[in-house]
Amino acid sequence: MKNLLIYTSILILTSCAIQKGKYKVSKKETTEKYANTITVEELKKHLTILASDEYEGRETGKKGQIMTGDYLKNEFIKMGIAPGNNGSYFQNFTLTETTSPTGIFNYKNKIFNYLEDFYFYQNYTSVNNVTINVQTEDIIFVSHGIKNKERDDYKNLNLKGKTAVILVENPEKIKFTWRQKLDAAKKNGAEVVFFYSEKFKENTKRLEHYLTKSKLELGNKLNTEKKNINIPFFFISKEFYTQLTVNSKEDKEEESKFSNYNKLKFFTTSNKKLVQSNNVLGFIEGSDEELKKEVIIITAHYDHLGIINGVVNNGADDDGSGTVALLEIAQAFQIAKNEGNGPKRSVLIMPVSGEEKGLLGSSYYADNPVFPLKNTVVDLNIDMIGRIDTFHTNDNYVYLIGADKISEELHYVSEAVNKTYSNLELDYRYNNDKDPNRFYYRSDHYNFAKKGIPVIFYFTGVHEDYHKPTDDIEKILFPKLARITKLVFYTAWEIANKEERLKITTTEKE
Repeated sequence: MKNLLIYTSILILTSCAIQKGKYKVSKKETTEKYANTITVEELKKHLTILASDEYEGRETGKKGQIMTGDYLKNEFIKMGIAPGNNGSYFQNFTLTETTSPTGIFNYKNKIFNYLEDFYFYQNYTSVNNVTINVQTEDIIFVSHGIKNKERDDYKNLNLKGKTAVILVENPEKIKFTWRQKLDAAKKNGAEVVFFYSEKFKENTKRLEHYLTKSKLELGNKLNTEKKNINIPFFFISKEFYTQLTVNSKEDKEEESKFSNYNKLKFFTTSNKKLVQSNNVLGFIEGSDEELKKEVIIITAHYDHLGIINGVVNNGADDDGSGTVALLEIAQAFQIAKNEGNGPKRSVLIMPVSGEEKGLLGSSYYADNPVFPLKNTVVDLNIDMIGRIDTFHTNDNYVYLIGADKISEELHYVSEAVNKTYSNLELDYRYNNDKDPNRFYYRSDHYNFAKKGIPVIFYFTGVHEDYHKPTDDIEKILFPKLARITKLVFYTAWEIANKEERLKITTTEKE
């Protein structure tokens, strides 16, 4: 996915000069004045509303998300912020909703049900509205399914056209993800994969919101089936695993009585319909006649998980915290503009929807930009900045992800801004390309990075209430939220008022 291209040696030399400390930020009272309009009280006021049960968890395409979009629009109007989409505050887009699947396996005269005995990710595997038939003799146990320099579980196995059964957990000191195992099985000829984990019930509960909710895709896909590069794969319970891997004397006796006894049959169904969603765009036009053509974009997703099993998931941190931060940043820029001190470059404040369904709103904007991507200087993306995680004992930190990947200058600008104004601990733990969490690829900034636009992702980590109904406003650390919101404002302000545009050193390519 990534193909890093070095543009020129001149740009490298420039970034090296910046690294040696030549980028300086001059502390200005006016900048601090506008940053100080970002307050704990106003952040709490907005989040108390948006993270309330009335907004029904803000699920994309549902009532709560539409209500939230209207709230954000009305707040922009109150602040005097101009609409960002040719006279409209909304960028509307159509989504195809595929309902949560229902499915069963029939094997050895037993029925195995979706979520009770198995689950699958309908976003990643082609098993919607299909039937799968597998014979017992075609089911092969492949142990841990590892194939690397040190180990080959496929040695002497012929998997061509077969079904692989693979353990999810690894032997001690070996790191091999289920995605890597799926890829290895496919390369070795497997046509279907069953993954078994001792933590099946625990994982099913943890992933419930994914497994029971509908899938959304951009565009009208009512009459089309998306071609999926993955082979069918499933995660199965202990009982199901035992049936697949153990053939007893009783099984052979039953097989002699029933011709279909050892034939594994699977069938699933789902339905489609169209739904509407939108991004919300507030625009602060730059004050410099030439530089105002260039745009700083600041994003956060305002959708969340909605209602699951009758319980509202309010998503106070994910990403109510980022959403209310956008409102305060927008207000700070607009106050500066009203007083004749507006930014030289233009600033687009854009709460996006559909993040929880696959980064859909930001993907739509990146493919259908209101402002030309060639004029887009940076995307500063905020997702979950209101809590503290287990790696920290104090709350004076923020994770920064992606700042150095496309523009090394952006990284050093960010560092200088923080040193000048905020003095937060900037933690780069998740900025490593080998980060197993892959956070760089999991929030809305990535859709801009794929277009070669520099990005920073602001994040404070996963906590015990992540994607749970307990992610409520009572647990938000508002002074921390305010400090990070100010840091984002300071960074955007510096980039918006620099004499020179950020220099690109590498670019992401899909």
